[in-house]
Amino acid sequence: MKVTEKHNDKRKSIMEASLKLFGEKCVQDTSTASISQEANVGTGTLFCYFDSKEDLVNALYLESKEELAVYIEAGVWEQTTFKTQLKHIWDRTIEWYIENPRKIKFMWQFRSSPLITKITHEKAVMRFTVMADVVKKAIASGEATTASAELLTSLISGYFHSAGMYLLDNAHNKNIKAWQEETFTLLWKGIH
Repeated sequence: MKVTEKHNDKRKSIMEASLKLFGEKCVQDTSTASISQEANVGTGTLFCYFDSKEDLVNALYLESKEELAVYIEAGVWEQTTFKTQLKHIWDRTIEWYIENPRKIKFMWQFRSSPLITKITHEKAVMRFTVMADVVKKAIASGEATTASAELLTSLISGYFHSAGMYLLDNAHNKNIKAWQEETFTLLWKGIH
């Protein structure tokens, strides 16, 4: 195994261990030693990758946001209408939430935490623009009308997140796919 692969594996193990432990206890109650132990790396190894626990929290937040953005964006511009683009984002969002429950709960928990720096927030916002881009394109093409693209983007994003968390909490239910479809239908009726 190459040194770079080893480096990436250790870093990934630390990130996964942190995500698990932060979900079980609060960050303040999670020691760097317990993270290292959970990651099965030496006690000081964490500090080879992160300057502090706060640095680790910010990296985990930003990387989770990046992973979600990349997943949602894949294929969105292959869709030809506002409705199909929104549906694509919706379906991809729910898929990612269900596949990554710890990450979405972590991001939601820390989105307004003082541990997340202003720079991290700014990077996350700058990276996560697909919904705003879809809305602006729909307005430009006449598929959507609104006094404020930012307001419509915020409303849709908030709806997606709230409904997504409900579906995540009920992912085990046999009606999950039907609820996912109904949720989108309700949104679409609300904006058209």
